[in-house]
Amino acid sequence: MNFKNFRALSAAPAALASVFVANAVLAQDAETIAQVGQYTLEGEDMGQVTSVSQLRDVRPTDWAFQALQSLVERYGCIAGYPDGTYRGNRAMTRYEFAAGLNACLDRVNELIASATADLVTQEDLAVLQRLQEEFQAELATLRGRVDALEARTAELEANQFSTTTKLQGQAIFDLNSVFEGDDAEDEVVLQSRVRLRLKTSFTGKDQLRTRLQAANFQSYSGRAGFNGADATYDSGGTNQFELSELYYRFPVGPGRAFVGTLGVDFDNVVPTTVNLAGGAFLEEFQHNPAIYEHDQGAGLGYSLPLGESLNLAAAYMANTGDAAQAGDDNGLTGGSNTSAVQLTFTPGNRFVASLAYARTYDPDGASTPGVGKGNLAARRPFGRSASNGNHFGVAAGYKLSKKLNISGHVGFSNINDIATDDDADIFNWAVNLGFPDLFREGNKGGLSIGAVPYVTGGDIDDQDMPLSAQAYYSFKVSDNIKVQPQVFYISNPDNDDDDSIWAGSLKTTFSF
Repeated sequence: MNFKNFRALSAAPAALASVFVANAVLAQDAETIAQVGQYTLEGEDMGQVTSVSQLRDVRPTDWAFQALQSLVERYGCIAGYPDGTYRGNRAMTRYEFAAGLNACLDRVNELIASATADLVTQEDLAVLQRLQEEFQAELATLRGRVDALEARTAELEANQFSTTTKLQGQAIFDLNSVFEGDDAEDEVVLQSRVRLRLKTSFTGKDQLRTRLQAANFQSYSGRAGFNGADATYDSGGTNQFELSELYYRFPVGPGRAFVGTLGVDFDNVVPTTVNLAGGAFLEEFQHNPAIYEHDQGAGLGYSLPLGESLNLAAAYMANTGDAAQAGDDNGLTGGSNTSAVQLTFTPGNRFVASLAYARTYDPDGASTPGVGKGNLAARRPFGRSASNGNHFGVAAGYKLSKKLNISGHVGFSNINDIATDDDADIFNWAVNLGFPDLFREGNKGGLSIGAVPYVTGGDIDDQDMPLSAQAYYSFKVSDNIKVQPQVFYISNPDNDDDDSIWAGSLKTTFSF
């Protein structure tokens, strides 16, 4: 073993613990020790080698190596390394050799304790005694380090949050303004949103997701006078925590099932929404294709892999308020609901594409009978009346290089007014450019242009295209803090050429 490998081993308690585990020195779970090792690495210096004169490797030609090999063959006391290899034809560090020696000592002690001492020869005992004397210092060092790991494990177990639950949090501070628009309120405001998410697993393969949220955002839609100007993190409220997500996902056959009473979204069920630009755009319809912006709340779904490149996902979602109430036009199936399916194609690491369909039903127009995140006519083409909708979406993305990717989506919807049998056609599209590691590793940028969902035909008047463009740049201050200046522009909102909208913000995100 060369100096680099020796130094890595001598400086890494986790690696040393792994060697002990492989050789049955520790009667503990290897995964637990590995997890503890990463904490130990962060907080302790276990004495790195600083001089080449300290290196005294044990080579296959040395007497000690050959003696230990002979003991291994007779007593089976070394199983190999944690990765399944034995590496029998290379030099060992003295610490590795000591770990193997300790395993053989333990094995011999077991044989003696079980009254099978006749299996252990006097010659082997003499060899073991000589090896112990030769490697006494290394054995003492390794045992001390393992004792430290055991103490650290006990401390972590005593102070851990939960054995089954992981807590994640996110806090957003947003300094923003709507600069321009006929009805714009252009004051600069400072708003926030906080989310606490609990991820609980009972089997290791399932997950119960619970999310609490508090916010005081006033939506861009209300301040800009245009219903399509919703930010990805718009959330009303008065900074009071409330439950905003509750669902359970678990394996069923070759796929994964979803069921929940709150926060079951189609974009959670599908493997990807094909937005390679990073999902950080300010204006929401470019963050996610419009086909995902329908009913979300109570429901169920299933995601099924079809080989290595295909996935088929399906979901049924009902408006949370309707699903929890009995009576006319309510309940899980009687109220506003969406059925959706998506076929996703991922032939490699650079290209991804999807084809999606959704069927919506709104019994009274109280939800969004048209297309969410669009202008007023697209959201409610027939006002507050019962309607059905057929929605189609195509999306694709391609990684042109490590520093550049392109993705986009096209959506078409046909909305039918149940009372009058009138129809409305609604169209939207977007093209996004993503720039990973822009100017600095960990930072990223994005540009997008597209058409907010708008009416293009049917039994109501056509509209001119409301064109939207936006840009962002995300600074990675640390692994847990990001600062993102961003701006968006919408021309011709609500079919009014004189009412363009400019808005921008400085968003700081804290994650833990």
